[in-house]
Amino acid sequence: MSFRPPRTRPILSIFHNPACSKSRAALQVLTAHKDPPYQVDIIDYLQSPPTSDQLRQVSGYLGTVQGMLRPDAPKVGGIDQLVKLVKEDPSVLERPVVVDWDKGKAVLGRPTSAAVEQLVKDRLANE
Repeated sequence: MSFRPPRTRPILSIFHNPACSKSRAALQVLTAHKDPPYQVDIIDYLQSPPTSDQLRQVSGYLGTVQGMLRPDAPKVGGIDQLVKLVKEDPSVLERPVVVDWDKGKAVLGRPTSAAVEQLVKDRLANE
């Protein structure tokens, strides 16, 4: 007889600002299913800023560096400048950012939560 550990559910992370209506809407999309086949990891990025590794990985998933920043944020020349800027002032990060770590995908929940809805649909379709 063999022992097989239980399969863990994939993690979808949201870099979330509870004061932001777009961020709250994205969180609602993530938590709308009664028993989702994924775990939602809510990261209040103002209290717990993303690590440099997380920022590098997410920018790779998104295919952009400047696009991770709010429109009024300073322009950055690359990922190293983005990491430095977000460490100094996490509020410059565009929000919400939703990441499916297992699939290597990330989306911004702006201007609407449509991209977040599609990410969830893709995840549900594979379960």
